[in-house]
Amino acid sequence: MDLLFRHFWVAFVVVTVVNGRAWWSRVESRIRSQPDLEPGYRRLYRGYLLWTNMPWVLMGLGILSGQTESIFDFLRPSEGNPFVLAWWGFMAGLLCLGTYWVFVAGGAETLERHPGVYMVPQWPASKLRVFWLGLVIWNVAIATLLFLGFPGAPGKPGESPPQNSLLWALFPFAFVGMWLLVSFLLSAMGGWRALAQQYAAQSAFSGTRFRFRSAQLGGYVNYGSCLTLGATPHGLYLAVLPFFRMAHPPLFIPWNDITAHEARSWFFAAIEFEFARAPGASLRLSRGLAQALLDASGSHVLVQPAA
Repeated sequence: MDLLFRHFWVAFVVVTVVNGRAWWSRVESRIRSQPDLEPGYRRLYRGYLLWTNMPWVLMGLGILSGQTESIFDFLRPSEGNPFVLAWWGFMAGLLCLGTYWVFVAGGAETLERHPGVYMVPQWPASKLRVFWLGLVIWNVAIATLLFLGFPGAPGKPGESPPQNSLLWALFPFAFVGMWLLVSFLLSAMGGWRALAQQYAAQSAFSGTRFRFRSAQLGGYVNYGSCLTLGATPHGLYLAVLPFFRMAHPPLFIPWNDITAHEARSWFFAAIEFEFARAPGASLRLSRGLAQALLDASGSHVLVQPAA
């Protein structure tokens, strides 16, 4: 187990590269239809791989050089380890550099012209700036809690966690605040918010339901075993479990607004639904679930082969 935690930074690098390749494959069709966007997408792709991997590579250098013992050391900056503090300084520099790029160097406009970048909502530049500020606030809040010795930070083996009555008193409020912020961010990034603006359910659903199902929305946000999907001859119903419903109102989408096509997937056959009035919020389902929904609805939606 110690060996796993010592080298877990490698998993972060692998996941980052896989996610980068996944979003690149998703924008290839857009590049084919708009070749003038290719240079911009390539710059964004290279920048994504470089800057999002740098923290994990530096983390690995600290562990391999003996400056730190495992990834958990980076969750204890309050202990004053010089390498850990330098790593956090680098992260702060990344936030500052990203803020400059988004607000001053035209980054928000670049992202608006190149939709589909990983974890970036397809929004106008003005809203992307607000979105970035939300991410900055989130990261600063997490860092502040860790520097204060947040009780959720793991201690060293054999040590009891530090006691801090003030932090324990604030923990419920911090947890609720983070829960709300994450719910709003996921809704925005995946596209649920965009779908709700066009397809919010206006009445209780009555039809065939498939409970505790999983899906991917917008190409990036995964909803694991927390969705209820339903189908009638008139449309597709989506809802999350009540505990996760903040910023995720139930949806009802007419079949006339839905197109379906086979999708590439790493591990299983999938079908992707796209929606006429929310083009960036595609819904990816397992082939079996998607076909069951289509069968239950009696819909004439035809599943097109993958491009």
